[in-house]
Amino acid sequence: MPRQPILSVLGHVDSGKTTILDEIRESRIVEGEAGGITQMIGATEVPINTVEKVCGGLLDSLETELTIPGLLFIDTPGHAAFSSLRKRGGSISDIAVLVIDIQEGVQPQTEEAIKILQESETPFVVALNKVDTIPGWQNEDTCFTVNIKSQSDKVQQKLDEKIYEVMGELNEYDIVADRFDRIDSFQEKVAMVPTSAMTGEGLPELLMVLAGLSQNYLADRLEIHEGMGKGTVLEVSEQKGLGTTLDAIIYDGTAKKEDILVYGTSEGVKTTKIRALLEPRPLEEIRLDKQYQEVDQIKPAAGVKISGQDLKGVMSGSPIRTASKENLKEAKEEVRNELETTEFQTTTEGVVVKADSLGSLEAMMREVEKAEIPVQKAEVGKVTKGDLIEVENEEPEHQAILAFNTGMTDQTAEMEQEKDIPIFSSQVIYEIIDNYQTWKNQLQEEQREKALKAVTRPAEIRTMPQHVFRQSDPAVIGVKVEKGALTPGCTLMSKNGEKIGTLESIQEDGESIEEAPKGTQVAASIRGATIGRTFEKGDHLLTDITTKDYQRLQELEDLLSAGEKQVLKEIVEIKDEKNPHWKIG
Repeated sequence: MPRQPILSVLGHVDSGKTTILDEIRESRIVEGEAGGITQMIGATEVPINTVEKVCGGLLDSLETELTIPGLLFIDTPGHAAFSSLRKRGGSISDIAVLVIDIQEGVQPQTEEAIKILQESETPFVVALNKVDTIPGWQNEDTCFTVNIKSQSDKVQQKLDEKIYEVMGELNEYDIVADRFDRIDSFQEKVAMVPTSAMTGEGLPELLMVLAGLSQNYLADRLEIHEGMGKGTVLEVSEQKGLGTTLDAIIYDGTAKKEDILVYGTSEGVKTTKIRALLEPRPLEEIRLDKQYQEVDQIKPAAGVKISGQDLKGVMSGSPIRTASKENLKEAKEEVRNELETTEFQTTTEGVVVKADSLGSLEAMMREVEKAEIPVQKAEVGKVTKGDLIEVENEEPEHQAILAFNTGMTDQTAEMEQEKDIPIFSSQVIYEIIDNYQTWKNQLQEEQREKALKAVTRPAEIRTMPQHVFRQSDPAVIGVKVEKGALTPGCTLMSKNGEKIGTLESIQEDGESIEEAPKGTQVAASIRGATIGRTFEKGDHLLTDITTKDYQRLQELEDLLSAGEKQVLKEIVEIKDEKNPHWKIG
């Protein structure tokens, strides 16, 4: 007898992933979640008799008797956690359900989910959810194939329009899809099942398609192999009376209570003695069911809570093996090899990346790499004080932490405010990347504007004969800024390139100012100049640009006004005539 297939449910936030599962298992987990969004990975076993009950007579169309014992659904908090359901060479998920809101189509998280499914080569079915929101839709039966016949021609046309829109969007990712009841070959096309998580409509067809595809096309994957239990850690938690426990999916072999548990940590492979194997009840969610049944062994594919003598450092998303003394060496080697496939390329400088699980960290690092963000450390777990210390002395744009679906310790929260180091945290990878990039761009613009203030700005001024306040040491005279922007500290020169003196300060209405833009009339204090000797009243003067400032101004050219660019060109021509090599120092 084959094992039950492992199914993952993915989709954009609010697309209805958990609500679909709720309807299948007649629970209301979604009501207890923060904002209706799944916070942790969950596993629910749906026995074959439940599948048969929901599907009813639809199963007759499969022309084959179901031999799979049921379906094991994995509900993921955001699509990236799907990557935690991994094993060497691929995903432990046999098939996936990609939930798409029929009104919204492919959204950013949908796109990311599609990419992950394609990279892991996981077959999937599309649940085209919220069909009940189509204007005029009448819900009279939970079976879509029955209900569609009672819809008006106008409503059916509107449904087809929405389906064709999604088909077109999926085609952009080289996915050929069609409505499930119009498909000739399920191996060549992705089935789209119109559903409504709110009314239960289309769920019989969805379960039928999933059960049929699993049995007809995934037979090789559903074979049960003898020997050590192989699994992946979904979540690590503290349980009263049990201490540290881990929720896991056993996808192959048999996990036995008398076995040794081999697990992965950030420091490598560790082992411990199993205290208990706790199995949730059918149709109960592994993270919520409190009435676990203690068992001596677990067959695949199943969710299990494992209590061990010492589970220090175990990581969510890491591989596990349950082994006898005879195959312990082999188990350690398998876990070690899987851990090696998740070693990340880091540099000596960059941001710190944290995630809730090893698979999430993999997904996060893929996107970070695409965005060309340098990373000095990538780890599973909460953000710690050590992480803040790691980035404290980095370049300003690298003084940041990117955290996917994970929190921080209380001490870290206090230190974050004290050090003013941003932590970009979200359950959505693209939001983390986008928010970091926006912050980085803003920071770089602020740095460039600060750099502009540190160089001599190109400016042309006209001295005003009627406003001489002091002849020399320093000369103080009224000037009008004709072009560019005048700032204190610069050297002034004549139109023929002769140095006049240093602009010590500028005042407007008796107050010192840091910048005088074009059109401003100010009093200029010029050290080293004498009116009537070094320059005449009414002369036009220019700021003298050094080689270093010229090179910096070239880098900041987009921040200069048209007037500044014009006067800079004039200054360059004057200085080139006196010394053609001044630009290179």
